[in-house]
Amino acid sequence: MPNPYLHPLKIGSVQLANNLALAPMAGTTDATFRPICHELGAGLVVTELVSARGICYDTDLRRSWRYLEIVPAAEKPVAIQLFGADPADFAQAILRIHEHPILAQCDLIDLNMGCPVPKVVRGGEGSALMKDPALAGRIIEAAVRALEQVASAGADRSGAGSPLVKPVTVKFRKGWDGQQVNAVEFARVCENAGAAAIAVHARTRDQFYSGHADWDIIAAVKQAVNIPVYGNGDLSGPESARRMIDQTGVDGLMVGRAALGNPWIFQQLTTELAENPVTELAGSPAHWTPPSVEERAAMMLGHLSGLVNRLGEHTGVAEMRKQLAAYLRGTPQAAHWKNLVMQARTAAEVEQILEDWTSGMKEISP
Repeated sequence: MPNPYLHPLKIGSVQLANNLALAPMAGTTDATFRPICHELGAGLVVTELVSARGICYDTDLRRSWRYLEIVPAAEKPVAIQLFGADPADFAQAILRIHEHPILAQCDLIDLNMGCPVPKVVRGGEGSALMKDPALAGRIIEAAVRALEQVASAGADRSGAGSPLVKPVTVKFRKGWDGQQVNAVEFARVCENAGAAAIAVHARTRDQFYSGHADWDIIAAVKQAVNIPVYGNGDLSGPESARRMIDQTGVDGLMVGRAALGNPWIFQQLTTELAENPVTELAGSPAHWTPPSVEERAAMMLGHLSGLVNRLGEHTGVAEMRKQLAAYLRGTPQAAHWKNLVMQARTAAEVEQILEDWTSGMKEISP
C-alpha cells in the first residue's frame, strides 16, 4: 500500500523524488539555502520571488541575478518563481530566462499569487491577483504558452520529437480577506488555464502570517481540482504533516517558516514519515536524531561561507546575521548570542562567535 505521507510526486513532465517542498521565501530561499534543504530531503525547492517586469528590463540580468541564481548541480528539481501583473511581462521573462545557459536549466516556473507584502500588492501583484481571477488566468496562460514556445524551439534545434514542456505552478492564498475567500474558485481558474500544480497557503492576505491556517480550505481545493495540490501553513514537523494529509488529502507538503534556521526539518520529515522505517534494532520504529552542537555549528559556518562566496564578505555577513538569528532561536542564551552576531561585521568575527557558541553549548549539554 502506498505511503500517503511520503511518496514520489509528478508535476507535469517533472518527476519529484518526494512530495516535500521548500516554500519560496524572500530573503531566505536563495542559492545558498536551497541546496542545503535539497540535500537534507526537500523534493522541490523554489527561488525567492523575482519581478517578471524587472527581468524584462534587466538587459544582462545582473540586477536580478541575486534572486534568480540557481545551482543546477546541487538543487534540482528547482522552480523559478515570478511575480507581476502583466501577462506579457511573464511571457517575455520566461523567454529571457531560457536564453540564459544556467537559468534555462530550471525545471518549473512558479507564479506568485500569494505574497501579502504591501509594496507588492499595491501594484496589483502577488495576492492582489486573487481579486482578479480573470487576469490571473491570463497570466498563467501566457506563461504556459511561453514554455511551450521554449520547448518547441529546443526540439527544433535538437531534431527531437515531441517537446517536453516545463510545467507552470501557482502559489496563492485562502483569499484576500475574510469576506473574499475564493481559493476554490481560484484553484479552478489555475487548472483551466494550464497550471500543472498549485500550492495553497491557508491564510488570507489580511492575515499575513498570523492566526491559524485554515486547513479546511486546502481540503476544499483538493476536492475541486485534478492537479496536484501542496498544502502550506502551520507545518512544523512530522505530527502536523500527518494531520494535514489526514485532514485534507493533499498531495504535497510545502514547508515555509518552519525551515528558517532549521533545514533539518526535511531530514526529520523524510525519516519519520517514511513507510515502516526501522532502525538497526530490528522492528523498532526509526526516529530522527537532531543535529549535534558541532553539526549545527558546521551548518551555520557552511551557510556563511556560501553567502560570502556568492555575495562578497560585506553583503554575505549582513545576510548571514539574519539567518543566524533563526538558527540560534530556541537555544540557551539565544538573546546573548544573537546580540553578538548582530554586531559582527566580518566573516572572521562570525566564525569566532560560532566557535565560542559551540564551546558554550557543549558545556551546557549533558
